[in-house]
Amino acid sequence: MTKFVKKGLAVALSALIIAGLLGGLVTLVTRNIYADNYQKGFVYQYKRLQQADKNTPKTIVFGGSYLSFSLDTKLMEELTGVPTYELGVQSNMGMCYNIELIEDYINEGDVVVFPFEDFAKDDYGMDLIYISIESEPDMFVDFLKDHPKELVTAWPRCVYRRVAGLFRNTSDPYYKAEAFDKDYAYYNLDRPEPTMTPEQLYDAGYAYVTQDVDTSCLERLNELNALCEKKGAKLCITFAPMCEKSVWTDRAGREVYVDYLKDNLDADIVCELEDCFYEPSQMFNGNMHL
Repeated sequence: MTKFVKKGLAVALSALIIAGLLGGLVTLVTRNIYADNYQKGFVYQYKRLQQADKNTPKTIVFGGSYLSFSLDTKLMEELTGVPTYELGVQSNMGMCYNIELIEDYINEGDVVVFPFEDFAKDDYGMDLIYISIESEPDMFVDFLKDHPKELVTAWPRCVYRRVAGLFRNTSDPYYKAEAFDKDYAYYNLDRPEPTMTPEQLYDAGYAYVTQDVDTSCLERLNELNALCEKKGAKLCITFAPMCEKSVWTDRAGREVYVDYLKDNLDADIVCELEDCFYEPSQMFNGNMHL
């Protein structure tokens, strides 16, 4: 029995080592698949934030992909006279890691803005983590130090995504890194005509209700708010851009949803939900992409 157990452990260990070596090889071979796509655009934004003057108050706006397609940071900076930084991630890149990245760069006098989108507190999108291997090693090292379990367990899926990425269609210019201004990191291509009809937008709408809000998301935002207060900064909550008809057909439900957020978030909600409604003709390829 002892020999059998030892043999089994040796086989398992060998398999683990082989899997690790193969995973490392795949990562090495596919290290440039993100060199010119949407995810790489995020790295432009992060690098610019790294260079921010600690003694100059700034605005940091973070959120989902709706930011990358909607917010012109250069124009916002010109209008406010305050340096502005925007970090918008695709949903599979992970809001939690995004928050962890910006926390290190929040200083006294800063304003941090989050156009609210629900997320899970422990939901880490590994695409962003593995892009950092080839572009921002300090991002990867920090995550490995704080989340070794998540990094190891996600490795097989990330290797698969990298292999699959070799065969992706990369001809769409709107999802390439060159679509993002390298100095201000905003989406700088001319907006195309909408690729979805109003009917398709309605059908694909995000019908958020109070029951959809992950309580861990609210906890994480309250933690961020406490950090901002400690550092002398301010966290403000707004809403993401959306089509009213596809999301909020029930006015009473809309009020319940907003009241729920107000009751459970420590940070101020600084706008009305109606301020963030847009017509379907202003959307590009999804309900929240202007």
